[in-house]
Amino acid sequence: MSEAVVDVRGLRKSYAGKSGRVQALRGLDFSLPPGRSLAIVGESGSGKTTAAMCIAKLTQADAGEVFLSGKDILAANARETVALRRHFGMVLQNPLTSLDPRLRIWRSVIEPLQVHEPTLQQPALRERALAMLARVGLDAAMAERLPHQLSGGQLQRAVIARALILQPRLLILDEPTSALDVSVQAQVLNLLCDLRDEFGLSYLFITHNLALVEILAQEVLVMYAGAVVERGPVHQVFGQPRHPYTAELLAAVPSQAISSSEAVCHFPLGGQEP
Repeated sequence: MSEAVVDVRGLRKSYAGKSGRVQALRGLDFSLPPGRSLAIVGESGSGKTTAAMCIAKLTQADAGEVFLSGKDILAANARETVALRRHFGMVLQNPLTSLDPRLRIWRSVIEPLQVHEPTLQQPALRERALAMLARVGLDAAMAERLPHQLSGGQLQRAVIARALILQPRLLILDEPTSALDVSVQAQVLNLLCDLRDEFGLSYLFITHNLALVEILAQEVLVMYAGAVVERGPVHQVFGQPRHPYTAELLAAVPSQAISSSEAVCHFPLGGQEP
């Protein structure tokens, strides 16, 4: 087995609350092999977004280790952290706040290249940006626009292009479609499925929408109050939940929401090994 794209060990995070420390993460552990995708699910406040922010070192964890390409990003110095961040891309919930409102779209897309490949000249940078934007369905005219001139779905495509511009093995997706209309959600999910298969990507998919989990993930990890209460293959956890909390989450999903997810791509056999 190849080295895991991300290996998380004993990740802990707490915040100050009115009545003391609130434990947002209580010793999170998981390993994500190449080409596999994992969904972290739970209600608001369960710790799933905190997990994503700590893994990306956008929030400082209290304790734990996060290994990317065999190196612990949490223990890395500033220079090492920058180098390790080229191994993953991030797609967040609100694409409008992810892009600089003053920059043309193609200039936002090249920002990671300017950090990690500083010797590239502008013609090469622009060529790389236009090629990746075309791959996500945005033409050269769209590339010249400012963020406020694009729709929500177009903006999220631009954010995906920027996340992939360094050709990482891992994408961290934190509620990537929740700010979009339902019809646009399906388009973006189809795009993410195509990109996953084309580039052999691993996804760490953070969501509260269980109806979307089997589309983007093979494994699922269920969190409650900062702790993992259940984990396993999606078809197994959703088909025969062992923890009462998982069963409650599944019972709260409208049956129509589950069936509507069939309009977009799935892993073979609903998330089992291909």
